[in-house]
Amino acid sequence: MAKYRQGKVKRQHHVLRELEAGLAFIGQLPEVDGVIPGTIKPKAGGSTGFSFQYLTSSGIKLIGRSGGAAQEVFIITAHPQAVLEALRREGLLPPA
Repeated sequence: MAKYRQGKVKRQHHVLRELEAGLAFIGQLPEVDGVIPGTIKPKAGGSTGFSFQYLTSSGIKLIGRSGGAAQEVFIITAHPQAVLEALRREGLLPPA
């Protein structure tokens, strides 16, 4: 196992506690090759959960929010639409 990795989720940065279960679900999807949480930044607002930002050349960028903090989450996948559909079915993203 590579340094900083637990399964498909990279652990170089801390992860917001409220996002742990969602990241574990994303990492279990067969279409996902990797999950890279970014740095945590303070933000106004108290909402919790994920929101879709945009497609990247290697997959998907999400923002995870939790009680006054936000964290970028990059999902490495060759099948971004299938991953987005799975996240919506699981309730991690709102319907399109």
